[in-house]
Amino acid sequence: MAITKLWIFLIATCIFTGASGQSVEMDDGRSAFVGSKVDLRCQFINSLPPVKISQVTWQKLVNGSKQNVAIANPSLGVSVAPSYRERVAFKNGAVRRRTPTLEDTTITLSSLRLSDEATYICEYTTFPAGNRENTVNLTVYVQPTTLLSLSTPTLVARSTNLKTPVASCVIANGKPAGTIRWETRAPGEPTTREIRNPDGTFTVESDYILVPSRETHKESLTCVTTYNDEVLSSDSVTLDIQFEPDVYVEGYDGNWYLNREDVQLSCQADANPDVSLYQWRLVNGSIPSSAEVRDNVLSFKGPLTYDLQGTYVCDATNSIGTRSASVEVSILEKPLPQIATGDIVSVVALLLAAGVLLGITITVLVLKIRSRKDGASDESPSKKLPQPIRKRPADDIQHSGGFYEELPNTADYVSYRLACKKEDFTEPYSPPLNPPLSFLPQQPYDSANNIAATHTLPRNTFAPPTHTTTAVFGYPSVPGLASPPPGVTPYTFPKEQYV
Repeated sequence: MAITKLWIFLIATCIFTGASGQSVEMDDGRSAFVGSKVDLRCQFINSLPPVKISQVTWQKLVNGSKQNVAIANPSLGVSVAPSYRERVAFKNGAVRRRTPTLEDTTITLSSLRLSDEATYICEYTTFPAGNRENTVNLTVYVQPTTLLSLSTPTLVARSTNLKTPVASCVIANGKPAGTIRWETRAPGEPTTREIRNPDGTFTVESDYILVPSRETHKESLTCVTTYNDEVLSSDSVTLDIQFEPDVYVEGYDGNWYLNREDVQLSCQADANPDVSLYQWRLVNGSIPSSAEVRDNVLSFKGPLTYDLQGTYVCDATNSIGTRSASVEVSILEKPLPQIATGDIVSVVALLLAAGVLLGITITVLVLKIRSRKDGASDESPSKKLPQPIRKRPADDIQHSGGFYEELPNTADYVSYRLACKKEDFTEPYSPPLNPPLSFLPQQPYDSANNIAATHTLPRNTFAPPTHTTTAVFGYPSVPGLASPPPGVTPYTFPKEQYV
């Protein structure tokens, strides 16, 4: 009986606990910047049957231990820990009443500090359900500060090609750490390092390194800082690089001739800082007395003479160093022929017209060639005229696979004789067909008397060459065929030919 009552009590307790469904609702996580404020939500879900809330306690979890932040008690009121008294308050005014309502005990934490970053616990003490609690993680961010400056006040271009930091960009005391990106046309490379500060913030420093030179003078460097995937700042500086003068001489056009007047040489220099001193000198001599020096200009007064020939040198000096440039001056006996401006314009116009005409001609030719190719490719094979088949005379009498020697065309042979005036043209010997022809004339020879009287071999009679090592072919005897008379060469049938 006692065991039965115990089981009934346990079952009732489980049913009551499952039906109550009390819980504490809080956000998964909250974040805010240093100096701002943040709300930490805490709400008690009190399902039927309702329970009595005895107390609500806010705690901070530090290194595994709990520190009280604020307490709300229906009988004792609200209490805040001394370290949070000026910065923590219950957001719902009903909590501070004489008869408080404690279902919503959200607190507001103001003037955030880095040390406020932690896990916070909201715990409800109820009767008879017991304690219910939940947690929220608070993350505190720190907005960093940025600074861009030149690494040194004075940058000097040297001939050593040594890389030097020319600008420095810093994104300091941020949490989380920021990033730095450089934008510039100056050839160089950045070096970046990240430093963790004792208070948990981060400082990122980046230096831009390059070889100072005249080409990089007045180049712009832009530092782009990014924080939390957003561009925080984009600042720029301009490089101020000092270098020796880059000197060149103007004024000599190669047409200085005798008795020409009012000519001068001008010394030009690109320098930083500016040139403070210009000096002229003549190699292997002294500046003529007729020449006047005024700063960077050397003027020649009066008509030119051969005595003014020579190599003139200009030395330009600034605080970094001295550089020189020279020009070889020659005096001509007569001036060089000058081409009028109108002639130059005419020649240029003529060349342009010729180029345009050539381009049009080439374009027309290309289009014609393409049209012909397209016409040939579009022509249907059925429209092409059939080609005559040239049949060889012995095709119908040769056995398949037999040897065949093509005979020369009679017309070609006659044309060759007429063109070359060849009378004694030796016809190449052709062996008889195998098998031999079976149709022969019955009487190839006349009577012996007629043959002896009238028959004379022509000059162009062709006979096969004699072969000592090859058997001579002999035609088989045919009934009724007369033998040639004595002294007459056997009749040789002419080769079958075709035209």
